[in-house]
Amino acid sequence: MKNFPKYLTIFAFLIAAALISVLLVLPRDLFQPKKNDFRQTRYINQVSQNNDFDDSASAAEIVAAMEAERSLVNLGSGEIAAAALSEDFDSDGSEETIIAYRNMLIENNPIYLTYIDYEENTKQYNRIWSAPTQVTRPGTISLFTKDLTGDRSVCVILTGMNGEGEHTMTIFKIVKSPNNEIDINRIADIKIDGTISIVEIERTQAYQLGLTNGASFDIKGRGRDTDSSNEFDQIEITYSYSREFGRYIRNGVNRIPGAQVEAARLNRLLNATAAEFEQFVSGLWYRAATDTPENSRQYIYFDTSGRELIFYDNNTQQVYKWLSSTSTRYGLYISSQNISVGTLRRVMDIELESVDSVRVKIFEDVRMKIGLNALWDGTYRKVSSAKKTGETPSVNPFIDGEYSSSLGTVAFLPDGKYIINRSERTRTGRYAFFMLDGGEYLELLPDETADGRLVPVRSNAGADGGQGIRDVYRVDRSSGEGFSLRRVRLSVAGLLEFDEEPVAFMPLERGAS
Repeated sequence: MKNFPKYLTIFAFLIAAALISVLLVLPRDLFQPKKNDFRQTRYINQVSQNNDFDDSASAAEIVAAMEAERSLVNLGSGEIAAAALSEDFDSDGSEETIIAYRNMLIENNPIYLTYIDYEENTKQYNRIWSAPTQVTRPGTISLFTKDLTGDRSVCVILTGMNGEGEHTMTIFKIVKSPNNEIDINRIADIKIDGTISIVEIERTQAYQLGLTNGASFDIKGRGRDTDSSNEFDQIEITYSYSREFGRYIRNGVNRIPGAQVEAARLNRLLNATAAEFEQFVSGLWYRAATDTPENSRQYIYFDTSGRELIFYDNNTQQVYKWLSSTSTRYGLYISSQNISVGTLRRVMDIELESVDSVRVKIFEDVRMKIGLNALWDGTYRKVSSAKKTGETPSVNPFIDGEYSSSLGTVAFLPDGKYIINRSERTRTGRYAFFMLDGGEYLELLPDETADGRLVPVRSNAGADGGQGIRDVYRVDRSSGEGFSLRRVRLSVAGLLEFDEEPVAFMPLERGAS
């Protein structure tokens, strides 16, 4: 090292110092991969800054509220966004935003549309237009754009339902004037108790290439024909765009006979899933008179929510647990099990005959030598609520109270359960109050005991083949808050009252015994 020239050492230190200085001056991302730099217009879904939601706020509104925290524009007090979309509506090279929102401070809470544009001069987003629509249910809305008129203008379409359960469609057309100002005109406001659809047609190649304008799309509304006494008759209204008036006008009305509607419904049912067909058969069906044995009255109740099948005839009531359903080419195949005799199984082959009738074939478990399978086979028709001659008063199926009676202390719970306490003995089950032909009734279904048997609620139930496990009572509310019960049997022939004294129920305060 003694012979190593000193000037080389000094030179090495100078080079190192120069390199360090250069590295300190250069940008830090010099050696990092370069990213594409572009501007992306964001969707602007805003709500009021306090983000206070009521119980009816939908999931879409909650998502919109989260977006609002990062938004550049705030809606007004009480305004809650439901949907939004961004697009270059005025062909200026940058995207604008349209927001669908509801104003909680306005009665009936209609859905509004507002147009938001970005001002280059002020570098801010501004609301330049707002208008109400007929939609009042935010969870049903759909917001989109389409060239409906064929002149390459942007049509903003909002569909949804109003408070009367009608489908609505509101359309605004955005037009840019020669002086570069934006005009937003309402060109359609349609509502109907049915469906609304846009009838799209294929446009010419010249339109696709931007050389000429194209044909406008029609709009069709389809619903029930209120002028007809047949509930299956429908009406179809066509709306066409008028360039003269600058809006959609009614162009034609087509009445569709119920036979065509029935054929379409039958086709849908034949291609329905098991769950869809279950909804069709849900309710009470009676056996057609021409297909009923002499001196026999029979009907079947399909309880889709409670998963039960109830068979009634003149003298018996049979209740089966609904185990499973399988779709067939012509209907549904149901497997069930008797709720009191577990080894007794029954399957039903249901074939569709019309929109209000089915053909039923019953098969008992082959291991049960019972016979008489054909007693339930035949054509069944659905009991229509339209056959009622008058208004049926409503009644709350569940109550919350305790009563004293000859049966013991009875507690009706608001979840549909009851508890009877008598002589250190407790019985429980399910109950439901219901209306029938203007009268109020109560049905009691006891729970199973430890050994799996069903115990009748009444103490004088006889050995009637299981007929005492499910009781129906007529309710008489003569005076005060109490009521009395008289046991009855329901059948297609009407009500049959038993020769028994009514049971009086008097209200007790909570905790009394």
